[in-house]
Amino acid sequence: MPKGREVVGLPVISRDRGEELGRIQDLYFDESGGNLKAILLADGGWLRQPRVVDFSRLEARGTDAFMVSDAGTVVHEPPPGTRRWQELKGLRLINSAGQELGLVEDLVIELPSGQVKALEVSTGLVNDLLDGRKELPLTGPVNWGEDTVIMA
Repeated sequence: MPKGREVVGLPVISRDRGEELGRIQDLYFDESGGNLKAILLADGGWLRQPRVVDFSRLEARGTDAFMVSDAGTVVHEPPPGTRRWQELKGLRLINSAGQELGLVEDLVIELPSGQVKALEVSTGLVNDLLDGRKELPLTGPVNWGEDTVIMA
């Protein structure tokens, strides 16, 4: 299963014209449902409106590219009730007993469904280098706060 950082940067291609509409810049995550709701395309300029594609409109969600039927699938408003993937990185992760588990570094995503199956967690630079980062499965309820993520 890919991580968010492996999806960011992939091209989104229009099936009808065979053209690249852009590359994925960020992911919109639905905290209540635990899945991806949309992708943000890199816009190439700071004055342009955001270009968003609803995750359900992606016809192919592969490891090398995502495909949509046509350029009409691109909208300018992110789905309500979502949070950007880059806002999740670096949040403290604790369990319901108050034990700190580390910092959220990434989401582990099941494709093609877009379901987030686990969190990649850093427990510090030295531990990451010696043991690697840990993946904690999302099996129970999760409270996504502004500064802290609490896993049951």
